[in-house]
Amino acid sequence: MNRRIAKLTVVLVAGFVVLLVQLTNLGYFSAEDLRAHPRNTRSAIASIGIARGAITTADGETIAPALEGNNDSGSPQLRDYPHGHLYAHIVGYLSPTLGVAGLERTYNSHLSGSAADISITRLADLFADSGRVGDLELTVHHGTQLTARAALGDRDGAVVVLDPATGAVIAMWSRPSFEPNELTGASDTGASDTGASDTGETGTDPRRQPPLSLAYQRYYELIAEAPEADELIRRAGRSHGVTGVDLPAEADGSGSRSDTALTPLQLALAAAAVANEGALTRPFVVQRITARPASQPAAGEPSAGSAIEVTEPTAVAQLFDSGEAAELLRQMAAAAEQASLRLAPTETTQTSAAVAEGVVVTVDATTAAVTQIGEWAVLLAPAENPVVAVAVVVETDVRLDADERQPGGTLASLIAATAAEAALARRAIPTSVVDGP
Repeated sequence: MNRRIAKLTVVLVAGFVVLLVQLTNLGYFSAEDLRAHPRNTRSAIASIGIARGAITTADGETIAPALEGNNDSGSPQLRDYPHGHLYAHIVGYLSPTLGVAGLERTYNSHLSGSAADISITRLADLFADSGRVGDLELTVHHGTQLTARAALGDRDGAVVVLDPATGAVIAMWSRPSFEPNELTGASDTGASDTGASDTGETGTDPRRQPPLSLAYQRYYELIAEAPEADELIRRAGRSHGVTGVDLPAEADGSGSRSDTALTPLQLALAAAAVANEGALTRPFVVQRITARPASQPAAGEPSAGSAIEVTEPTAVAQLFDSGEAAELLRQMAAAAEQASLRLAPTETTQTSAAVAEGVVVTVDATTAAVTQIGEWAVLLAPAENPVVAVAVVVETDVRLDADERQPGGTLASLIAATAAEAALARRAIPTSVVDGP
């Protein structure tokens, strides 16, 4: 009898030890991963009905207005996205059914004011009764984002525009997109940017996950058409994996991708390294976080000294040495001249460009059959001293593809040139031209 009791005691103690270890793991070591898991909707539910900071572009366009919390009737305020699908893959959504995505997820604690550096910025805040929130100012330029969407048009694919020196994302458009207001329940709030023809989607089912961003969540198998293009994708695929961009759920390839498979964001970074004397920088979308009392209206621009966090450029690797980068840039500039690819003249920029291009081939691993063919291109401008790097991937569409190559480069390179012109001039195209009636 005593032996049985002893065995039972050992089993119970072992069970309690296992339980204690698992609870410690869930509550401490794995807590952040579980909190950030896409299927975890608790953070979204907890954030609904409370004050939340605004999200604005670099040129002051509000793409997610601030929330003041529950209104007088007690019903929770829902996050409204006035530009609909235009920023859906960047800003994401705050949904009671699907959880949090995009910047809403990455910076949830800052937007809601629960982050320590938001809630307490000075000693007096320890004794204050009013809540605080954080406003996000992005690096994305609204005019360039509009132009990138218009340039890609009715084609599926992605356009990424970067500042080569810093890694700042000037534009990032992916099609198909989705309507975030339908996921949050705010679709009747009058979102102004919901044209189905631009997204490739007729609507978003609130019960289903929206499409992935083709800009940073999907790999493409790239084939070069010239030596400079081959060197670019070969070096990029060998030298870096995930980019570390401050957007959640970035594709990592899961160890199955080849050395010539890249996301459009990785492709843009490789081109940026050519313009940056070979240095690879970490891309980022949020430039500044500003703390303020929730009762204080959000300003269009942060007031002096109020920013609690400003993103600094970070070099993460040396993709080329400076001599290799200069030679590759020269070859890309020669390729652009041969294709007669030049940018429209502006008052402040030169018109020359540097380009590398090729085709996209997606292979079904189970059947080894080609399932998709498209085009890719990277463009640096101006060619002599690039300040803009653009990467474009255009998926095939038999209804729209022309049989012969157009003068001035491939469709992908022409789209890249259009986006580069907008980024160089920082000019916006009229919203009515893009959105339609």
